[in-house]
Amino acid sequence: MTALAMIIGMIPMAVGLGEGAEQNAPLGRAVIGGLLFATVSTLFFVPVVFAAIHRHLEHRKLNDTGSASVSVQGTI
Repeated sequence: MTALAMIIGMIPMAVGLGEGAEQNAPLGRAVIGGLLFATVSTLFFVPVVFAAIHRHLEHRKLNDTGSASVSVQGTI
């Protein structure tokens, strides 16, 4: 919500309306782009990476416990 409020608040600066505002327009566009990228990466990219790492660790844990029980049974 705060990122959306900041993006909406930066739109007048990014559009560059008014006298001398064209100097600040690139800064407004850069801020909006950075906020959009950070928001999208936080909401989508981070959970996907977390789920992939969690899945990998669960798979590794299952393989480690399975191979340990097989090796113990094989030696008895």
